[in-house]
Order: sequence, then C-alpha cells, then structure tokens
Amino acid sequence: MVRGTQELWAKRPGFLLTILLCGFWFWLILPTGAAIPEGLTQQRFTISPAFLLGGFLFGLGAAINKGCSVSTISKLAKGHYYMLATVAGWIIGWCILTATPHNLSYTSLASLSTPSAAVIVMLFILICGIFFIVPPEKRAILLGIVLFGILASILTWLLPEWSPSQLLKDLTATLVHRDNSFIPSLQRFLVIACLIVGMALGAKSRLSLTKFELRPSQLAKHMIAGLIMGIGASLALGGNDSQLLLALPSFSPAGAASIAMIIVGISCGMGLRRLKHKISSHMPHNENRQ
Repeated sequence: MVRGTQELWAKRPGFLLTILLCGFWFWLILPTGAAIPEGLTQQRFTISPAFLLGGFLFGLGAAINKGCSVSTISKLAKGHYYMLATVAGWIIGWCILTATPHNLSYTSLASLSTPSAAVIVMLFILICGIFFIVPPEKRAILLGIVLFGILASILTWLLPEWSPSQLLKDLTATLVHRDNSFIPSLQRFLVIACLIVGMALGAKSRLSLTKFELRPSQLAKHMIAGLIMGIGASLALGGNDSQLLLALPSFSPAGAASIAMIIVGISCGMGLRRLKHKISSHMPHNENRQ
C-alpha cells in the first residue's frame, strides 16, 4: 500500500489498482454453489467516523513504518528484526484502545449474497485491463500481486481469519478481556508461520544476523509507528490486509472508506517525511553560513 501510494503520486496508478483488486479474486475462484465463508459476510458495515479516523491513522503509521501489515511481516522475514518493534507497538495500540472506555458504535449491514454474474465479469475485465495501462517492464510485478491475490483468496475461502491483523486482533482481545473464546486456533498460527517462511525463501536478498544493527532511535520510530497503526486498525476493525481481503470483497462501504483514508494517511505521512528531509538537508547549510 505504501509503495502503491507512491506510484499513484508518480502518476502510475496500475500498481495500486492491482493491490486494491487483490481480494476480489475471491469471487473468480469461488467454486460454483460453494457457501460464502461466515467471516466474509460479517465484514459489512456502514461508514462511520471510527472507520475514517482508523483508516487515516493506520495509513499515517504505515508511512512512518515504511510498510503496512503484510510488508512488516515480509521485512521481518528478510532479516529486518527492528520490525518486531512495529508488531509490539501494534499490539500495544490494540490493547490501549480496547481497554479504554469509549462509545464507538458500528452498524452492520445485511449478510452478503453472491454478486451477479455481471459484477464478476466487470471485475475480471477491470483486472485484465490494468495490464494494458502499465508499462511492459512493470507487468511482472503486477502478475506477482495477482498471484498473491489468488492465493490469498483461496486462503480466505478456507480460513477467513488467516490475515496477520486478524491474528493480532484476536490475541489482543484474549489478553485484554481474558476471554478464551478469542484464542486463535493452532492452524492460524501455522499459516502465519508458513507465510513468514515463504517470504524468507522467496526474498531476493536477506540481511544476515551478523550485519544487523540495533539502533534505539530506529526501534522507537517503529514502535510509535506500530502504536499508531494498532490504534487505527482497532478503530477500523482491521488493518489494510483485512480491509483488502475481507471488507472490500464483501462490498462493505466502511471497508472502501477505510482503504481510501489509508491512502490519504499514507500520503500525509509521505509529505511529513519529505518535509523532515528538506528541513534536515537545509540545517547544515544554514549552520555553515553562520
């Protein structure tokens, strides 16, 4: 999502569009007559300020972190162990909001029914059409995103709660409410473990443990980023992975609004980073002049 937003501002929207359509592959691989998973039908909500604010905060934190939820796990698998601070901050953010008394209300919509054939055909045409608006050298990575979307859709059909943010959400609920009904199944932990192993094996380069440097300022930055992401995900009932792979495919208005605000939050975070860079680049020059 962070890179996709960067590509969007560089007037190359194909990358972000492919990411946004990842979850809709669910409808193209769903077997005929198969039941829609309950986890997907329960993701439909009306738009509310909590989703808008949550999406914005999550996007802002992702920009500071330079990676969203899946990207955080991917970087961790590549040997960037400071991303553990992001995960810790995320859990703390979940816990802070969950344990704080608040009066947030979420209005659910009717259960999801299978969309018409016309909608599915339009989605397929849109997904295929993206490849005609991107340069040929960019199509390989877009095919990789499409493959991820197909595999993620299969996982969503088999285990709707497989995503990293859903796992952290349920772990936090277990810790805060001390309710054993939220404890994730062993299968969900194994899926995330296999996800990390797959990312590590598929990485083009991996940082060795001997070359890894632990810097307190770096840990603090990613802890704060994770904290903001965790609060945002708690408000929006899920991080960008849940929104992309569950809320959007269920045609949830709240999911669409959350994704839009995540993009706005990432854009603001990118702007703040550029401003900080400009200020820091001018400071030595000004000091030398004095």
